[in-house]
Amino acid sequence: WVQGFSNKNFGFVNNQTVCYPCGNYILFLDIETKKTTALQCQTGQVGAFAANGNSHVLAFSDRRLNPIIYIYNFPELTKLTELKGNAQLDYTLLALSFTGPYLASYSSIPEFILSIWNWQENLLLCSKSQPGVTVTSMSFNPMNWQQLCLVDETNVTVWHIERNNDEHHLQQNPVELPDAQGSVSHHTDLFFPISYDEDPYYGPLLPVSAIAGL
Repeated sequence: WVQGFSNKNFGFVNNQTVCYPCGNYILFLDIETKKTTALQCQTGQVGAFAANGNSHVLAFSDRRLNPIIYIYNFPELTKLTELKGNAQLDYTLLALSFTGPYLASYSSIPEFILSIWNWQENLLLCSKSQPGVTVTSMSFNPMNWQQLCLVDETNVTVWHIERNNDEHHLQQNPVELPDAQGSVSHHTDLFFPISYDEDPYYGPLLPVSAIAGL
């Protein structure tokens, strides 16, 4: 039943339909009836791809100069919108939020740009360049669309989408992973005070020199 599957990304677009890119097409397979439906990319080969079974929508980019991201619904297979960003060669990853009409895209060389879109309004909310960083995985927090996890060859990074009225900004928060022995090395910070788990501090981080005695 995986005829034409190319070892790329796949996902459920509803409770019983799985979809995946194959050449110039997106193939939809009903796992109960085994019926297959195809959606053709009119501009060439399908590039990056993402599906959302909660909202029954899918997103994919085409592989050409100045690629475009297309959003379709399912099962109608009606094109909802086209997103035109600043990518010159290709999008490597797409991710749809579980809640709300939000999409994240990551472009390849030469930009390496992470972008957050409101696809329903065809609006680019914010973007951030990471020169030379090749991201291999990207996903939204299922409970909070303002948190996004990116994995590259050496790091895991949680990005927070900060919002102030209509302005959006991306804030990077690297995750410290354990070494091969399972331990996390703690680095001494001589500029900022140390926070201990048994006495958590949730206020702003201030330099030691800025903290006055009470």
